[in-house]
Amino acid sequence: MNSNVATLKLAAAPALSRTEESLATLREWQRAGTVLSFLYARSLGGLMQTGHGRIVSLTDGALTVDAGGSSLFVVLADARYDDSPQMFFTPSLSSHFMVPGVSIHLGNHDWLFFSADQMPKEAVLSRDQVPKIR
Repeated sequence: MNSNVATLKLAAAPALSRTEESLATLREWQRAGTVLSFLYARSLGGLMQTGHGRIVSLTDGALTVDAGGSSLFVVLADARYDDSPQMFFTPSLSSHFMVPGVSIHLGNHDWLFFSADQMPKEAVLSRDQVPKIR
């Protein structure tokens, strides 16, 4: 064994945090003009809004989604980001599915989720599944 041989250790590139990865994904979707599915849920209940749109503005402090006939403006102060897939249930609650995307836990405890994937067919209510009101 030659003790005069130096061992070279390569410095690894620092891993991106979940926040950095999530923001990079959001910026890429904005740059590409990707039509996204979104879900906005109030922390205290009473409102759950879903739709489709494009991120037209994204800064450290806010984002704006163009949803066709309307815009969604979201303040990002104290937001936390996560790029883990989210679990959603079918309308009958008999099964579930995972949807890849980006979650934003807002400073006011509301939740916003974006996904570029299409909704699985089994997750959407068909005309036959809609409860009839008598």
